[in-house]
Amino acid sequence: MRQDITNTDYSPGCCMSFADERELAEVRMIEEGLRSAYDGDTEGVIKAFSSLRDFAVYLVHLDITAEHELDAKALIIAMGDIGREAAQKRMEEASISSVSSLGEVAVEAVYEERESLALKALSVLGSLALEFGGKGMDAAAKSAAESLANVGKASSKKKMEVLTGLSEVYLMQLSMKAMEEKLSVTWNISLNLLGEIGVLSAEKAMENNAVGAAILFETLGTAAARKKDELRVKDVIQAIGKTGRAFSQKGSKNALVQAVWALETLRVLALEYSMESAGAEGKKELELLSTAGILDEEQNLEKIQEIKEFHRRIVGRT
Repeated sequence: MRQDITNTDYSPGCCMSFADERELAEVRMIEEGLRSAYDGDTEGVIKAFSSLRDFAVYLVHLDITAEHELDAKALIIAMGDIGREAAQKRMEEASISSVSSLGEVAVEAVYEERESLALKALSVLGSLALEFGGKGMDAAAKSAAESLANVGKASSKKKMEVLTGLSEVYLMQLSMKAMEEKLSVTWNISLNLLGEIGVLSAEKAMENNAVGAAILFETLGTAAARKKDELRVKDVIQAIGKTGRAFSQKGSKNALVQAVWALETLRVLALEYSMESAGAEGKKELELLSTAGILDEEQNLEKIQEIKEFHRRIVGRT
């Protein structure tokens, strides 16, 4: 959700410059947020995040200068620091506020085409998401997944490939954490949202992101198969099948190819690990997909390597 900053007033006092007043306001908000987090004051942290979010959005709308860019990035990093402290204290509601606020800042930066700021907010958001998942904080991790997806969808609408791809990668990594920590709510929503970003990317003719979603699904399914977690393997197979059918409807041929490839890979893996039900699920989903005119095996391998290299590059940028 985009923020209305038209009524935000950060005008200087009578004896201070605009820049000094703004810097002082920023420092005070950060201090208040950190103090509240250290004290375990959930209400105080939530209030601080509301102010920090509004101020960060205000900075996103300022003229692009080195000073404004540094100020905004410093504020985003501080929001992450407060969120981590809230997680250390197991403050679930405050942690939810942290990722919600960061997600809103990132989305605003996307719509204003401030890619550098959006990337910084997304990377801090993704880091917090994985921390929440690793600590078994299902509600906070679920909220983080939703914020990651909001950024990914906004980026896809604006055809910002790197941000869309990074959102997908973070959702896959969060799904991995959810599988390890048995966070069922986060697992289910992360799978669904990853598919939604992939489909939206197909609709926007962003092939790398559409194909990338199918590759990330395969990575998740492979990890689940090696853990002999048949239920999770079936979940991934069903998600690929649903996404693949949407790819077919959108006319995204290469993404459909990867969906079919991923399904066949997981079907074979399931049978190798004696997961008959998952294998049967894979066969059923394959039969539901129209695969006429798909690329041959050699072409598909080349495409897979190309997208995996794309994922490595975008993660490296964070």
